[in-house]
Amino acid sequence: MSGRKGIIWLVISLVMFSMVLAGCSSDGAKESGNSDNGKIKLVFWSGATKGNKDQVHEEELIKEYAKENNIEIDYQLFNWDQLKDKIVTSVAANDSPSITWGLGEWYGEFRDMGALADLTSLWNSYEDKDQFYPNVMEALTTDGKLYALPNYIAPRALVYHRDLLTQAGFDVPPKTWDELIEVSKTIKEKTGKFAFGIAGTGERAPQELASFLFQNGLNIAEEKGDGKYKNNWQDSSENLKKATEVFQFYKDMLDKGVIDENSVVGGWEELDTNFSLGKYAMVNNGSWMQNYEENNPKEMEDVAVGLPPYNSTPATFLEINTYYIYNNDEKEVKEAMKLVEFLLSKENQQSGRPEGSPRTDMEIDQNNKWAQGFGNPELIEQAKPLPPISMAEIIQPMQDAIAMVLQKGDSPEKAAKYLSDKINDALKNQGVYAN
Repeated sequence: MSGRKGIIWLVISLVMFSMVLAGCSSDGAKESGNSDNGKIKLVFWSGATKGNKDQVHEEELIKEYAKENNIEIDYQLFNWDQLKDKIVTSVAANDSPSITWGLGEWYGEFRDMGALADLTSLWNSYEDKDQFYPNVMEALTTDGKLYALPNYIAPRALVYHRDLLTQAGFDVPPKTWDELIEVSKTIKEKTGKFAFGIAGTGERAPQELASFLFQNGLNIAEEKGDGKYKNNWQDSSENLKKATEVFQFYKDMLDKGVIDENSVVGGWEELDTNFSLGKYAMVNNGSWMQNYEENNPKEMEDVAVGLPPYNSTPATFLEINTYYIYNNDEKEVKEAMKLVEFLLSKENQQSGRPEGSPRTDMEIDQNNKWAQGFGNPELIEQAKPLPPISMAEIIQPMQDAIAMVLQKGDSPEKAAKYLSDKINDALKNQGVYAN
């Protein structure tokens, strides 16, 4: 741990030092602990989209908690493009907030920076601790220590327009990659729509790539014991074949018109919007898509949720949206933990988005297509999180490898070898590479 932490922290400190001197940390500065009126003050940075039902529910709960517990909570909203950079800058300036939203991909990086509070003892005294999915909690634990809490989980499911499939003559969605490619031509001919949508760039692209890797029996890196990891795609011809098949799938989707050629440079905003408007028949996506139904009720009326197509292994990516509590003074950490426990209570999870809850005891409304689809135990059992390593040096190479195939026309095998090398280089830089 100390080797990884020292290297990453030194780089970040040097990069951020001049920014801090220039006053970049003054915007939204924390000033948590005690407010001017003597109340306890927490700073909470959320990544929720302003005005949607999840954000409104969260803000109402936070106001309720602050009033009932006589504390001050500075609740701020940031988009995902801003949030991580702002967190890293604040940590480098020793001015971190109390709690933030985050992605599971940030876990290893923030942990190795020493930014996160050790929540193990506080969690062990939480009376509901046994009501959470074990695979979720394990993904936020290192060497037996818990460094983050789950906000919501988003297993990727196949979200599809039932009417478009019916119009093309299909009663059920495809179950495999081969079937997806096979039906795409008919869907385009019969409906004028693309069969599938992807995010070619941005933070969603590596998550989709992770799903495809899992669906072909691969992982980003395999644990080799003693906290060491290795990407093993080039260790055998069979592994390299599987990795190449993943990138060949991208190439086939583009070459055979399964996806819109414009999507190779598009991000998650374009993907979600185009699907919600009925421009794509199917996407692998999360439960937040139900929010689009509020603005596009007619276009989304026929949407259904199922298991994603796979190649060799039924699997999908498990996004863990986190609550990160920062390594501030002990009193602030305890108060932040109490707030998160309140947000994670059964009552508040049930009244919010139970189909995305990390709790195992949610009551799923079987008349709600979103709850039924994303609360499907088979989907959650298939879902896999990323390994608990720092993804900071890996996310961009994942995007680059996709671009090699979709934008530059490089061979799938070249992209697979490139990414394998980059992953192992990152593991070496972190001091966690297994020889």
